[in-house]
This record gives sequence, structure tokens and C-alpha cells, in this order.
Amino acid sequence: MPTLHISAHADPDHVRLLGTAFRAVAQTITSAQQAAQLELAVVEACNNIVEHAYAEHAGSIEMDILVLEDKIVVTLQDTGLSMPASSLCEPPLDQIEHMNLDALPEGGFGLFLIRSIMDNHEYTSANGINTLTLTKYLIS
Repeated sequence: MPTLHISAHADPDHVRLLGTAFRAVAQTITSAQQAAQLELAVVEACNNIVEHAYAEHAGSIEMDILVLEDKIVVTLQDTGLSMPASSLCEPPLDQIEHMNLDALPEGGFGLFLIRSIMDNHEYTSANGINTLTLTKYLIS
């Protein structure tokens, strides 16, 4: 299957459209339930781009979806602020287990959610372009 490319403004309405488009493609190769979970990871990544990469100015999100026999790969690109290296560290899950859940901040768990749903994630930033590639391996 060829790669599907979609370009959208980096705003909440267009994030919903990107999520819907991704889910439609994912449902052609996996269950509706798994497609919805994968959409959640993609939408969270797009929301992070809107909120953090473009916190200071408007921009766009480029999304490529590649479906292969054993996996689905989505690549998101933006030209906003790059992600701080500290954001890429694994969360201290052993500490979270012992925290008061009511005292946890509302945000900050997006990368954890993405990592929990997807099998692989890779982030690069070069020449003003941020690229996040998310992969989910499919069970036959």
C-alpha cells in the first residue's frame, strides 16, 4: 500500500481530522478497537505538537501513514520548537505507583500514553524539522 500523506494546520480542529483519517486507514488492517487505541496515540502526539512545538506561532503538521503487511507506521513532522531531550526520558513509573493520584498534574503523561500504545517511537530534529515516527506491529 502506498504512503498516505496529509498536511493540516496545527490546531485542535485539524488534529481531530488527522485522527479520524488515521483511524480510517488503521481500520482497514486491524480491529476497530485497536484502531481507536492507535488513533489515541496519534492524536496525543499531534496535540503535543500544537501545544508545545507551536506554542509561540502557528504552523502545520505533516502526517504520513504507511501500511505494511505486519505493521502500520505514522510519521509526524512539524517546524515548531523541538522537543527537549529531557522529555524523551522514560517516566519514573515506580515513583508514580506510590503517589497520590489526586495530586498528579493534569498533563504530562502524553509520551507515556504514546509509548504504552505504540511498539516503537523515534524522534529526531534536524534542519528545523521535527520528526516523530510511531510504529505498531500487527498480530496476524
